[in-house]
Amino acid sequence: MWRVLNRVNDRRGVCCPVTATVVAAGWLLLGAASDAGAQEIRIAQASPSEQKTDESTPSRESAPEATPVPVPAGPLPGPTYKPLRQDDDFSYLDGPPGSYQSDFFDPIKWIHLTDDLTLSLGGEIRGRLEAVTHKRYGGESPTQDTFFLHRYYYHADFRYRKLIRLFVQGVSAAVEDRDGTPIPNPSDHFDFQQLFADVRFLGEDIPLTLRVGRQELQYGKQRLVSPLDWANVRRSWDGAKVFWQDEDWNLDAWWVRPVQKRQRDVDNVNWDQDFYGFYAAYKGIENHGIDAFFYALRDEGDVPNANLRTGDVGDLSLYTMGGRFWGKTPIGDHCWDYDTVLAGQWGKAAGDTIQAWMWSGDTGYTLANCPWKPRIGIGLDYASGDDDPFDDIHGTFNQMFPLGHAYFGYLDQIGRQNLWAQNVNLTVKPHQRVTSRLAWHTFWTDKNRDALYHAGGAPVRRSPRGNVGDEIGHELDFTLNWKVDPHASLLFGYSHMWASDFITGTGSSEDPDLFYLQYTYKF
Repeated sequence: MWRVLNRVNDRRGVCCPVTATVVAAGWLLLGAASDAGAQEIRIAQASPSEQKTDESTPSRESAPEATPVPVPAGPLPGPTYKPLRQDDDFSYLDGPPGSYQSDFFDPIKWIHLTDDLTLSLGGEIRGRLEAVTHKRYGGESPTQDTFFLHRYYYHADFRYRKLIRLFVQGVSAAVEDRDGTPIPNPSDHFDFQQLFADVRFLGEDIPLTLRVGRQELQYGKQRLVSPLDWANVRRSWDGAKVFWQDEDWNLDAWWVRPVQKRQRDVDNVNWDQDFYGFYAAYKGIENHGIDAFFYALRDEGDVPNANLRTGDVGDLSLYTMGGRFWGKTPIGDHCWDYDTVLAGQWGKAAGDTIQAWMWSGDTGYTLANCPWKPRIGIGLDYASGDDDPFDDIHGTFNQMFPLGHAYFGYLDQIGRQNLWAQNVNLTVKPHQRVTSRLAWHTFWTDKNRDALYHAGGAPVRRSPRGNVGDEIGHELDFTLNWKVDPHASLLFGYSHMWASDFITGTGSSEDPDLFYLQYTYKF
């Protein structure tokens, strides 16, 4: 095994502890499979007389045909694909036929290589056509761009009971016919999206797990930490995480570095950044949850702060602490849902003292017994700005690794920094598999002398004197999502923004709009 590790390190020219740990976990899995070699591997070509049945381990092949299958009280389990694919669970396939919903891809899920070692294969194919106009408010050339994004994910998930796990996910993504429109992570050619090993080092009955390697992170409603699924290539991080999951608690602690997505070169970590923290979610209250979190982001690159003095570029030491409360309350046949987050930030940004905070709240009321089950919702968001660009205080909130679509519209013109925002929205279900949503957003700057920041967090416009007004504009978003079956979905959307005082007073001010059509297939 160590000879293989030395070869890996020799090829990279440096000893990579993450790679070494993941490769070692792979060897542990192979060793576990070898130790269980007394049990024959289930092979499709083997004759019935050659296959060995162990009645102590239920499987799809060994279930006695004469045994009646009890009818479950709720819907039968079936294929469900989670936002983080490593959270997919196909262990229900150990049940006898009739205890779960059969699916075309069942033969490549939860394959028993031995009684204790399983393998699940899966992936995703997605294509999206986008037509965008005036992405930079008319200041770009050409002003209209139509392009096609496509991506392919594929993964293998090895599990030895609950003790050891190896998850490998590859990615290939590209963009066609783009004329310079800025989009996040447009392409990545045949690289590792995730490659991690899990170990329950205190035993499989104690739900404490160590995860080491390349992995995706997602916390809360993705306001501050998200894999950003809208991007053609999702975010991922290299590092280690320890997590506990039981009926009432989810507890995570991690230290990672962001992975830089490269079109033709091998993806590598951003060695200037360290991201570590703790997230606790309590689920012991029926239909409710309480979360608490602490995030620390250190960046030793040339990071600008919100002030305007020459040379305000340097190291960033950012600390964020906050809490979240969310839930739903049935009211007769209807339902009221709510979700709110409050967080503060402190630290140093290029020598200046950070004093920033944010608040976000969403609530809605669903008329469950009415046709189309309409939900009427409102959302409010605040992220502080910097009121004096010439002092030693950095007041602009840092949004870190966010998902902005759910809060500030699909045009990606707005980020959670120096912002007041509100939206009203209506969601309806004309069919069980069809969901449509209409949202109206209004945006203002918090501090007139600070900048407007786009969805990626970079400054777009600034009024140094603060005399152009604080209203940024209004955005209308329409989406129609058709879930064709458990695997396929079709998304159509249109967005338009009406620029207001802050935009018209700081440069070109053409109204942006966006049309898109997306097809996704997961298996």
